[in-house]
Amino acid sequence: MGRAAVYIDGANLFFTQRHLGWQIDFSRLMAFFISTYASVQANYYVPASEPVSEENAAFTRVLTAHGYQITSKPVKKIVNKETGVVVMKGNLDVELVVDALSAADQYDTFILFSGDSDFLPLLRALKEKGKEIIVYSTQGLSARELLAEPGVSYCDLALLKERVEQVRPGETQRVEGLAGGNEPDFSLPLPDVGTIFTGSVLKVQPYGIFLSNPYHVKCLLPLGFLGISRHIADLTAIVRMSDMFDVVVFHVNAARDVAEITVKLADKKMTEVLSSRIEGPAENYH
Repeated sequence: MGRAAVYIDGANLFFTQRHLGWQIDFSRLMAFFISTYASVQANYYVPASEPVSEENAAFTRVLTAHGYQITSKPVKKIVNKETGVVVMKGNLDVELVVDALSAADQYDTFILFSGDSDFLPLLRALKEKGKEIIVYSTQGLSARELLAEPGVSYCDLALLKERVEQVRPGETQRVEGLAGGNEPDFSLPLPDVGTIFTGSVLKVQPYGIFLSNPYHVKCLLPLGFLGISRHIADLTAIVRMSDMFDVVVFHVNAARDVAEITVKLADKKMTEVLSSRIEGPAENYH
């Protein structure tokens, strides 16, 4: 499992989701990559309109809560003096390319979310540096040059629907996408204390496990809430990125820019599974 860097062309992905007819859950997307790679950097590039709408502010909090680094710049209004036509410009391709090349020594696999052939020079430059290249887009919105480029793996986002589609709490069916006339809801109400849900592993720290969640907030399952009596010095030794945790909300903190919830493990079987994994050098466990 190597190091991956995910670079998302936000404007392009917006139209990709509209074309697909469903929305991506960015916490599930992050969990998908974390389950595949040892480390993941995620970068999202998006034009910023002013004033910032409540929906855009909520979306920014969602991305930040789940580990995405956001790069944005204001949309420019360019007026053609001869025709008077106003053109809106908010392209961040240059910023994405510069960042990807500057950070090339920090990753082994470059993952691009865009079907734009303008990124071909970047992909070729990274191939020369020995990077693995993967492009995510969908049929009908992917440039033929990208599909035909040697050494570039192409993945259709449509095939990831079951893994990364956004589903509202309590729903099992898919959420209507932009094609159905509905915008994704990034401002769902915070859960009440006692609410139960299932989360996948986003990151493991010595003090606890960060989980994906349907509320798009920071979600921590502390080490002390795993139900394991023995002190564990190395939590990564017993937690797998593929683990799923049934948890109950213990505390809700809405005072921060990105709301936070603390949860407790609600599944005794998972406590037993984790306990059974405690083995190895005695100095790791007390």
